[in-house]
Amino acid sequence: MLTGGCRVFSGAPDVDYARAYPRATPLGEVLDVQVFRSGTKLTMTNSTSRSFGPSTLWVNERFSRPIQGFGAGQTLSLDLYSFRDEYQDQFRAGGFFATRDPDPVVLVQLETGPEDQYDELIGFVIVSNDIN
Repeated sequence: MLTGGCRVFSGAPDVDYARAYPRATPLGEVLDVQVFRSGTKLTMTNSTSRSFGPSTLWVNERFSRPIQGFGAGQTLSLDLYSFRDEYQDQFRAGGFFATRDPDPVVLVQLETGPEDQYDELIGFVIVSNDIN
């Protein structure tokens, strides 16, 4: 018997970085990296003296996207629609034309280390979660 799944097409092109959350990766410390959500944008400031090379950012233990690096004192501003889950689904960020309520951002983590050999998941501090 053949069974199939049904997936609603989001309209966004597939990306090569979509994958499942790495549950086997050890959890690290929570750093003083402040995360602000304003509408469909996620802005974070690295208030530590620690810099990170190429890494993966995770939102809500489901959605991810790669970053080139995150230096000490650096601020990143990212579009929440660029985060994808293992099935290529986009984060429901909301916005003017959204047909469904936006998802809140409840957890942001950085997966660090060389690709395919990640060392740990580092937590960040969510300061503001303004979905409007």
